[in-house]
Amino acid sequence: MNEIQRAKYEVWMWRRIFKRVVIPLVVFLLIVASISFIYALRTHRIIHGNMVESKLVKNSLVENEIEGDGVTDSLPERVVFLTFDDGPSWNTTRILDLLYTEDVPSIFFLIGDHIINHPESEALMERMLAEGHYIGLHSMTHEFDTLYEGEGASDRFVAEMLQLQNIIYESVGHYSDLCRAPFGMMTGFRPDSGHAEATREAGINCIDWNVDPKDWRSSASAQLVLEYVIKQVEMLDSPSELVIVLHEQEATIEALPSIISFLREQGYVFKTYQPGYEFVYTRYSYRLH
Repeated sequence: MNEIQRAKYEVWMWRRIFKRVVIPLVVFLLIVASISFIYALRTHRIIHGNMVESKLVKNSLVENEIEGDGVTDSLPERVVFLTFDDGPSWNTTRILDLLYTEDVPSIFFLIGDHIINHPESEALMERMLAEGHYIGLHSMTHEFDTLYEGEGASDRFVAEMLQLQNIIYESVGHYSDLCRAPFGMMTGFRPDSGHAEATREAGINCIDWNVDPKDWRSSASAQLVLEYVIKQVEMLDSPSELVIVLHEQEATIEALPSIISFLREQGYVFKTYQPGYEFVYTRYSYRLH
């Protein structure tokens, strides 16, 4: 076999190898790749569909927690609402940090004058909403005489709540219908004052508390605040619903992790307010519905 014949033979052999080996191998690899792509696509759709379905079910359960006039069976057996009065303050960020770490929602009852005078109030309110908290109304001035004394006190009370409602809405787009009366309704809402009727007509729902750890006292310490919470929960015989009034104080911040831990040990689940929810406790409440 001369050189020309050898070259022709090699060309023929390579063509034969290409047709019988390379082409079938390429076809096989394309088939495998196609099957893998189809399987991956189908798996993605299944996983994505399950995630969407799970999210829809979760959202459905959340929506069904608030139904009409009261609590449905989907709510936990023991519910606790942590509420913080008199903000925003320079301690608000620290409280939000703790709540975020503990994954605990709460209700912040803000004062209008504090919102106006705090340079970071809008950012703080945006963070509250973004992290699942509710912003409630705690008047513009927190002045007892203005809100409760003299002729027209009930009208001034409602006017301050509506003014604050508007400030919050214009700042962060949050419409609030929940109020905490300064000093509590047991103190300010006298039977003949007209406050209950005035707030009802204005569409404002006021709520007090059934646990007061007295963190507002100048003598308050973290240990005393925790002890008050434990003692009052035990005195109430661990009711199905707790509403705890707290303030943005140093002692409160120090006690907060221990309070949360204690309540979880007692089987309480932390919730925040949703429009339409009607609180069921009666020790200090003044029912408006």
